[in-house]
Amino acid sequence: MNILVVDDEVGVCCVIQHLLVREGYTVTAVTDGRLAMDALSRDDFAAALIDLNLADMDGNDVIRAARAARPMMPIVMMSGMVLESGRGTPDLLGPSPRVVGLHRLAKPFKPKDLSQLMRDILAQDTEPLAVAV
Repeated sequence: MNILVVDDEVGVCCVIQHLLVREGYTVTAVTDGRLAMDALSRDDFAAALIDLNLADMDGNDVIRAARAARPMMPIVMMSGMVLESGRGTPDLLGPSPRVVGLHRLAKPFKPKDLSQLMRDILAQDTEPLAVAV
């Protein structure tokens, strides 16, 4: 499974990439929003981790573009301003908390929290849909 990581801090990208590769994922890490949008238009990703505070553009714009390009792809928005990890968005952030498949990851985070979040997100994505007979 290929995971997109978008963070303008090279060190953060490297740490996340290392942790996810260790968990068996393939990782595409980019350090700006425009490169993320290019990657989203070219490649298929199982999930994306996107920093809200990018240097070149608003992370919310990248999240909207990711949702438009891949409507069913789980998205993890990362920020030092997010008070706790989980699902949905706090009121102070842009995207609507009703958006399905949107998760939060507070920075700094523990490696085990990132691993567990990705397992949970990707397990939901692979669960079979119930079919009414």
